[in-house]
Amino acid sequence: MITALTVNYNTPDFLERLLSSFRKYYDIPFIVIDGSDEKNYKQIEGFVDKYSVEIHHFPFNIHHGPGMAYGIEYIKTDKILLLDSDLIVLRPGFIEDLNGKLKLDSYGIGDIQIVDENGFNRKKGMKYLHPACALINREVALKYPLPIRHGAPMIEAMKAIKTDILQHEPWVTNDFRNPDKKYIIHDWQGTVTRTGGYHL
Repeated sequence: MITALTVNYNTPDFLERLLSSFRKYYDIPFIVIDGSDEKNYKQIEGFVDKYSVEIHHFPFNIHHGPGMAYGIEYIKTDKILLLDSDLIVLRPGFIEDLNGKLKLDSYGIGDIQIVDENGFNRKKGMKYLHPACALINREVALKYPLPIRHGAPMIEAMKAIKTDILQHEPWVTNDFRNPDKKYIIHDWQGTVTRTGGYHL
């Protein structure tokens, strides 16, 4: 079984756009970790019934990494679908595709980038599974450091992974970077731009 997980901060419009597009095609459990202020949360709490989601609200900005870490520990399904809150689902099939390809001993599958130890993209460096859209095996992920408060929240796990347990899926990379989208649209740094930074 798969549970979808997203972290939100003060962008109820982005979150509703994600949830409405997602619920057109999927009815799997969906958990939102929210650190919005009181004004924004008043809008967000209405999504519980409207989109059949479970929202865990913190009265402070929990940040992307710690929010994901909380969700990974809280969720009990075998697999977790990580989604950025500024993502839009265009059509069904992407969860089925990722799920059918994810190996039991893999950490996860999605867009693999090459980064340095600080998480910045480089031509040479370590593999980094980007959490904007990735399917992970929960039990494998729990063997490694959980996401942190960082612009590249998965970085400590990526540093600790010494074997080839990260799977690259080309269509995710395509949908992140090219105009001919297959399944998803992702507004890079949508929340960062809206809220004024990474809040590290």
